[in-house]
Amino acid sequence: ISNLDYAWPGEAPLLSIARFEIGQGESVYLRGPSGSGKSTLLGLITGVLSPNGGELHVLGAPMHELGAAARDAVRAERLGVIFQLFNLVPYLTPIENVWLPCEFSAARRKAAADTNPRDMLARLGLTDDIMAKPSINLSVGQQQRVAAARALIGHPGLVIADEPTSALDADAQGIFIDLLKSQCADTGAALLFVSHDQSLSTHFDRAVNLTDINSAGASP
Repeated sequence: ISNLDYAWPGEAPLLSIARFEIGQGESVYLRGPSGSGKSTLLGLITGVLSPNGGELHVLGAPMHELGAAARDAVRAERLGVIFQLFNLVPYLTPIENVWLPCEFSAARRKAAADTNPRDMLARLGLTDDIMAKPSINLSVGQQQRVAAARALIGHPGLVIADEPTSALDADAQGIFIDLLKSQCADTGAALLFVSHDQSLSTHFDRAVNLTDINSAGASP
């Protein structure tokens, strides 16, 4: 990110970030209070939103120059996203949910050709009987692991996790983060983990407070 600006239509500037960078394979913890622009920043990085000004390069793609369809293609082919509520398709099995991103991108499907979703889920602790169930019947922890495997299918260069541990207790949070980091390390993916819980920051290579890098609305 370089000199990025964003404001919702008719509202005061929400984001003004001079510089923010994540290195290849790096794990970064990003925190900020409610309303600070965390979700908006993720929308910009994933190409759901387009900045009003500045430059935003994601895995070499100039997102600030691309149209909506091209940004969608970058997200589908090269990004992995873990949502706060996981967003699994309830009637699909875990294996079907993990493979789902490959149905929307030929490039991702090709990248995943040597990957077995069953093996991915097994490494994350799911048994064969759990994999055979509709995802709606899984526990929160099991759904979380399916969401992580889905984000990692097809070797994405960047994995974004949007407060995926908010429904878990402290012990389960740490276990999941360590699992996620190890899986990203295996594929060389960078990890951007977003949360308002500062106690989680010690799990990551670097911690960033959005209010420290965002000058929009800051006092002079």
